[in-house]
Amino acid sequence: MFSTGCNWFVPIEQSLANDTTISLEAREWSKKIDEYPDNVEYYTLRADVFTKERRFDLAAKDYEIAIKLEPNIPAHHYRLGDALFADDKTTLALDEYIKAEDINPNDITSVFKHAKFLYFVRQFDKSKIKFGKLLNLNPRHAQGHFLMAMLNKEHGDTTTAIAYFVKTIELLGSDYNSSMQLAQIYNLQGNAEQALQYYDNAVNIDETSDEAYYARGLFYQKNGDNEKAMIDYQKTININETHYLAYYNAGNILAEDGNYTKAIDHFEICIRLKGDFAKAFNRVAQCFELLKKNELAVQNYENCLQIDPNFALAKEGLTRLGTL
Repeated sequence: MFSTGCNWFVPIEQSLANDTTISLEAREWSKKIDEYPDNVEYYTLRADVFTKERRFDLAAKDYEIAIKLEPNIPAHHYRLGDALFADDKTTLALDEYIKAEDINPNDITSVFKHAKFLYFVRQFDKSKIKFGKLLNLNPRHAQGHFLMAMLNKEHGDTTTAIAYFVKTIELLGSDYNSSMQLAQIYNLQGNAEQALQYYDNAVNIDETSDEAYYARGLFYQKNGDNEKAMIDYQKTININETHYLAYYNAGNILAEDGNYTKAIDHFEICIRLKGDFAKAFNRVAQCFELLKKNELAVQNYENCLQIDPNFALAKEGLTRLGTL
């Protein structure tokens, strides 16, 4: 099949209209392509379908045809770049991002796609230059500010990172990811007031985030507010019943309070969720030892050492119980 709408021919792939290995939606677009083989929009729309269905190889072929039909459209190139990147063809993807930007050096999306690609492949210095260009072209590009913040965080420049995260929130009104990043930075800096403010912001933005509740619970626990920590760990578990660390940390609080039986319940759930978690076996053993259930304590210390033969606390436990 050939396009005859131009002075040159564009070879089109064999019809996919009856190919049952692709979705019905993709087959419908294929029928339109068979009827109008030089309609670029149909190829890009079918490519969108393939992308949603993670058929990146087929999406890339459609974008290649779109480029043959319209070689000077940046979007065709950076979308091909996206498909190639998703298909782990990073070198080819970079070529397309560069081509898109070469066609129009001031195209915001082309510059952003190029900068983001460099960030994800950890070419941080080059990425920083591209994000600088992006923010010169569009100072209100929120994603650009966020990724510039992440770049500065990667380089250890937390002061600059904070400024970019704050700017992202200013531009968007609120932002979960920036709030979580700021909370973590301030927490590491020992600025408890600012850290808690941003943990609260993250929870308020997304009340379904087990990540945010768990992080705030851990913050409360480390700052000695076990009651609030337990509330957040329970919320974490309510959202994600497989969050083994929430059970583990709640178990530690219960054990500290002398509630060894309930602590064991939490540690054992943690172990059911993650059977190779040596710390949980050790904590179960310690609780059994404190309850004078030495046989169960020995069993769990031994289980701990089967996972990690160098676990010093488990060895000490067995020594105390006279089995090592």
